[in-house]
Amino acid sequence: MTVSDRPIQLGLAVPMFAAPGIPNLRTPSVERLDWPQTLEAIRSAEALGYDSAWFSDHLFHGRDGEFLESWTTLAASAGATTRIRLVNNHLGIGFRAAPLIAKMAATVDVISNGRFELFVSHGMREREHTSYGFDWQPDVDRRIARLAEATGVIRELWTGRPVDHDGEFYQLRGALSTPVPTHDIPIWLGGPLSESVVELIAASADGWNALPASLSDYASQAARIDAACVAIGRDPRALRRSLETQVLVLDDASEWDEWMLRWAALREKAPLGFATSDMFPNGTAIDDPDTFRTACFDNFIIGTRDEVAAKLAAYRELGVDEVVCWFMDWPLGNSLRSLAEDIRPMLDRA
Repeated sequence: MTVSDRPIQLGLAVPMFAAPGIPNLRTPSVERLDWPQTLEAIRSAEALGYDSAWFSDHLFHGRDGEFLESWTTLAASAGATTRIRLVNNHLGIGFRAAPLIAKMAATVDVISNGRFELFVSHGMREREHTSYGFDWQPDVDRRIARLAEATGVIRELWTGRPVDHDGEFYQLRGALSTPVPTHDIPIWLGGPLSESVVELIAASADGWNALPASLSDYASQAARIDAACVAIGRDPRALRRSLETQVLVLDDASEWDEWMLRWAALREKAPLGFATSDMFPNGTAIDDPDTFRTACFDNFIIGTRDEVAAKLAAYRELGVDEVVCWFMDWPLGNSLRSLAEDIRPMLDRA
């Protein structure tokens, strides 16, 4: 089976926070965080045949900082679902000790009957670390070195044998983590692709998660990952590949302008607060709508059903196994359902 023949998998990026009116902050149509609404998205995705649900990891974010904690939300969702895979999304290695992550991951895997996958990150937002009193290493290569050691420690603990480890960042003496996972938990890595991250993905990851990227940018990133794999004797095809991006299915091209008006009204009604001021020092106003539209259509998956299907097929040709979808219209629109019921069958027939 060639890359283009493989059915593409669909993942839900769980709407765990509200960013009303801010299209480049994942959840522009979520006006206020609401757990029943979040759970509805997860259960709907499972019922519609989505393959996975991905749970982001921030301490505060969005309009007012309300953000459901990743592990507890994922664990609750394990009990509320039966089939869908459950994946952390950019789990910050600086927020929790790696040995505890190993224990938590194994526990969730057991209670979900082997549906858990782990996506860990070196951490990218200083303010979230320092505000909670967590150590922050400004040198990104040092953070990546800690991540590399952490993934090794986690895998050692998953064996169920006592672990002694004397590393630069972690020291363990007879550490035991049982019960062990019910299956070999895949470890995903991703984030901005510095050379250190590319090398770590090639050497240690079971899967690579790409941030939103145009087709040409994704192709360039994939080429770097492939070259790094080949350089160490690894078959690039052994690495699973997901693309995390915003998705919006339109009835026609003019509907984009309607969404822009809706989001502008939400921005005015709920202006960005203190929690995310470091991310938008110049505010969230969209000064040039035409330029913004071009950037969104290039870097996200936006368009009519035919256009979205064509772009998904193009990403599949580039090797993407799974698209992790931040639905820009949730909970107001129908992209979650349309992608599963209308567009996925188009891809399967192609």
